[in-house]
Amino acid sequence: PEDPSGSETPWLWVGTWSMGGEGFGPHDERESLEVLETAVNNNIRHFDTAGFYAHGRSEQLLQKIIAHERHKFFISSKGGLVWNGRRVEHQASPEALRRQLHESFDRLRTDYLDLYQLHWPDPQVPVQESIDALIKLRDEGLIRYWGVGNFSEFDIYHYLSKHLDIPHQVHFNPVHRRFGTLHSGERECINCIVSPLEQGLLVRGQNSPDVSDIGKNDIRRKNPYFNDLKVLVWRKRLNELLRKDRHISLVTVILTWICAQPHVHALIPGPRKPAQMEELLRFRSDVIKYGLLSPEDGSSIISRERVFDIVPPDIWKRLSKGP
Repeated sequence: PEDPSGSETPWLWVGTWSMGGEGFGPHDERESLEVLETAVNNNIRHFDTAGFYAHGRSEQLLQKIIAHERHKFFISSKGGLVWNGRRVEHQASPEALRRQLHESFDRLRTDYLDLYQLHWPDPQVPVQESIDALIKLRDEGLIRYWGVGNFSEFDIYHYLSKHLDIPHQVHFNPVHRRFGTLHSGERECINCIVSPLEQGLLVRGQNSPDVSDIGKNDIRRKNPYFNDLKVLVWRKRLNELLRKDRHISLVTVILTWICAQPHVHALIPGPRKPAQMEELLRFRSDVIKYGLLSPEDGSSIISRERVFDIVPPDIWKRLSKGP
């Protein structure tokens, strides 16, 4: 999609799921605001949110950042998932998507979105109906672009084969491997990677190996990878290998691997602590410093030919093999 933000690295977005103060443990809104302000001060202008996130509080927080220069930001939000009390429900009918869009407008205090996406397909609503509703919202000028999330390979082929360059949010990282999904969207999709660090599991310290130190209401307790022994052993070995080569951080190693995969076009990590934001900026700095970006017509963000300038081969091999 055309980018109005002027960002130097439009492939690096900031996700806001964890910033609303719900489901990710102790929360300090001041820290989340500092993360957003640091991103803006370093010319990151792409932000991804959803009305579903923290019952709308993530959108309300983001509004404080975009309030005075809305036109300089690329804001994506999503519809199709809603809260009913403590229950999560799919609601992706045309009427529901339109209602949720206007609710997002109210929270963000804007009258348009750069990108509005179907968060998940709704089992009770034909996918084509949801897509047609998004197209109509675009044609009415309420959104600039429409997109989708969490489509299967079948969904991509069946519903997107007549389209080009549709943003598609894909959950992908070294332990949650969806190469087939990325490849299926080679022509139709702009693949935007979510949860690249698997809700922080891949970069948690050696003293926090699993969910034992996470609160009972933390959503990460429901993430099976946090209690998958194969994944935990694999991650421990990755940490041990990396200790031998301290010029590069674990965050940079993992994100470099993801961004070098074919058909990866944008990355949406979700920092909520200032130190996490600084790690992302260090990763971006390394990518630029070492000249890792692919040519304009490349099928990935980072050139595979240059990755060994920054990532040791043994670590790359372990990432590529997976748990």
